Amino acid sequence: MNTPKRIIPWNDIGLLATILIWAGNMSIVKQSFASMPPLAFNSVRFFFVPILMLSIVWFVEKSITIERGLWRDAILVGLIGNAGYQVFFMIGLSMTSAATSALLIATTPIWVALISQVRGWEKLSRTGWIGIVISFIGVFVILFNGAAMSTKSIIGDVLILVASMCWAYYTIGAKPMLAKYSPLRVTAVTLTIGGIPLILIGLSEVLTVNWVAVPWQGWAGMAYSVVLSIALAYILWYNGVVKVGPTRTGIYASLLPAAGVISAYLILGDPITTRDLIGTVAIVGGLLLTRRG
Repeated sequence: MNTPKRIIPWNDIGLLATILIWAGNMSIVKQSFASMPPLAFNSVRFFFVPILMLSIVWFVEKSITIERGLWRDAILVGLIGNAGYQVFFMIGLSMTSAATSALLIATTPIWVALISQVRGWEKLSRTGWIGIVISFIGVFVILFNGAAMSTKSIIGDVLILVASMCWAYYTIGAKPMLAKYSPLRVTAVTLTIGGIPLILIGLSEVLTVNWVAVPWQGWAGMAYSVVLSIALAYILWYNGVVKVGPTRTGIYASLLPAAGVISAYLILGDPITTRDLIGTVAIVGGLLLTRRG
């Protein structure tokens, strides 16, 4: 009797690996900020990212072009979904905790659902709206921390939320390109477009850093962010969107809040508070309800 061949779910493994990489990225990048300011970090990082990504695309597909009719989408996704996201996220992360950042950035699917509702692309059911309300209750719990609040942390939290909105636009805006080109090519082209303003924005900070004095931990954080968090994770994520669909991919995204909080505890020693637990349950529960709606 022939034993059925066991199929290894590589796409799901890739999505889970992406979530773990991104969860660790927030804490590892925050450590790097001790030796270089966030915009300088981003500027140097995005000097290497386009070179790496375009080289991979050329090696695999022997082409890096996108048809002229899709260039408007590519430019908007590059500027808003990449450059905007990176600027708001990096500055926000430098002003608030890695655990809080992981929780707030996980609201991206909520913004995707709201934008889709406003644009008339999808219609949310009552369950979907209940999920959005519950998620925002979780956001409220995280943002408003009574006596522990500071102006700096509040600004950082708000910037992370804006970054989440930018990433929502990336998710929606990339769809026309993903219908015609591989996730690898779309990722490489939009990262390259977004990388140009990121390099320029951080140039003044780059010139103030004594790069010879940057410790190995700072460079290790840079390498982790370039090779794993951007190059590998972006490819795995959009491959998942194409191969297993946005709904199943979104389920993995719901793991990011808990993974981010645990990562911040293990890497940075950030305490896991009751507020974090309540916020995590509310955001994840709301996300799951929104997907059902």
